[in-house]
Amino acid sequence: MTLRLRPRNAWEALDLGLLLVRDHGRKAYLAWAAAFLPAAVVALAAFRDDPLYAWLVLWWLKPLFDRVVLEVLSVELFGGDVRIAALLRRLPAIAWRSGIVGALTWRRFDLARSLHLPVYQLERLSGKASRQRIRLLDREARGAAVWLTFLLANVETIFGFAFSIAVALLLPVQVPIDVILENWLRGTFGAGAELTRGVVVGAIAMSVLEPLYVACGFTLYLQRRTQLEGWDIELRFRQLASRLDAAPRAPGAAAIAVTLALAALFALMPGGEARAAAEPDRATAQIREVLADPEFGHDEQRWHLVYVGPKAPESKGKELNLDWLLKIVEAGSKLARAGAWIAFALAAAFLFYHLARYLRRRAASRSRPRRPDFLFGFDVRPESLPADVASAAESLVREGRVREALSLLYRASLVRFMDEGFEFTQGDTEGDCVRRVRASAALPRLTYFTRLVNAWQLLAYGHRPVAAAAAAEFAREWRSQFPDAAAGAEAPAA
Repeated sequence: MTLRLRPRNAWEALDLGLLLVRDHGRKAYLAWAAAFLPAAVVALAAFRDDPLYAWLVLWWLKPLFDRVVLEVLSVELFGGDVRIAALLRRLPAIAWRSGIVGALTWRRFDLARSLHLPVYQLERLSGKASRQRIRLLDREARGAAVWLTFLLANVETIFGFAFSIAVALLLPVQVPIDVILENWLRGTFGAGAELTRGVVVGAIAMSVLEPLYVACGFTLYLQRRTQLEGWDIELRFRQLASRLDAAPRAPGAAAIAVTLALAALFALMPGGEARAAAEPDRATAQIREVLADPEFGHDEQRWHLVYVGPKAPESKGKELNLDWLLKIVEAGSKLARAGAWIAFALAAAFLFYHLARYLRRRAASRSRPRRPDFLFGFDVRPESLPADVASAAESLVREGRVREALSLLYRASLVRFMDEGFEFTQGDTEGDCVRRVRASAALPRLTYFTRLVNAWQLLAYGHRPVAAAAAAEFAREWRSQFPDAAAGAEAPAA
């Protein structure tokens, strides 16, 4: 590899792309020209009457031309030699295997296109594997790739603008600068030859900057792979092994190789790097501490407006006194300010009043929930119950009316719970009632109520008979679980 890989941040990796073009730019630009120029000639010939469409076609085909540049840079980077003619013959196969259809359709506006291109072309990944690889690369490098796209797009525009001005200034019949600026700002270059020249200038700017774009994205990709997989360590050991193989054999060659490998490993361990970086970190902290001192330096900017326009001529006649109008305006402004404050106070008072009423009504509705009269068909009004619930249930059991006895005990339990503050709603089911009782009731009463509900469900829904002795036991136990209700019922009778 002709490039030295080491841990770098994303911006250093982008700078490394410029060095890559400096070292291998000749073949990269030749390959770009070999693929771009025929396409540009065909596009200009096809859209002779409207050359702007030719430029749009060339701009849209950038991902195809990028693959030529990346193929050259990837081979040259690893010490290979590229034949331009052979590369152009293999271009359809290279483009097809690297997902050119997606690159020219749904991925055409990918702002991190330069970072993702090696995934499709060099790794030849697609589908789920490519999406996983791209997500991994984007974690720390997507921001730099997006900024690269944004900056080079602006540089391409500025380069085309500067090139067109330079051409206009060098022509024997010079075009006024204001006309060039107007055409650029409006996006119009006239018709015929002028528009064609504008398209040619745009194509030249595209050809100058697009290989840089591909190279910077490629080095950003290499840097991210280095961080993820430790390519630099692997390359160091390969270089070490090649030097040892090339050197003459000595009795201690194996021991020397092992010693050098261990030394390289210890040098690359995190602890050594931390110790080596300790001194610069302390120096950086001291520099920041000095710069934070207000006595070190103080910058202040103040802005004020100064009228630099023409001055009104002095009047030689009698001056017009408008002080009375100024006083009226001042008085009106004071009245308007006072009226605005009064209106604001009234609006705030009106708002606070209605907000307080709303909160009070909401609190009242929450604190006093409406007690339902019926729950799943049961009449749970207190006046619907007999004076002595347990005695009435026992009488129903003796008459053989077990279903009515369990229904009476169930309704009475619900009424008793609501008297104690338990909240049931109109749409509650038997299970909802058990959950609400479980949240606050004592364990003996909860156990009794759960057994009572289960017996009622077996009888009412499962059509399984309940023994009269079990129903009578439920009635006697209800009297012990709700003693206040029984006492209250006996008091009027006494």
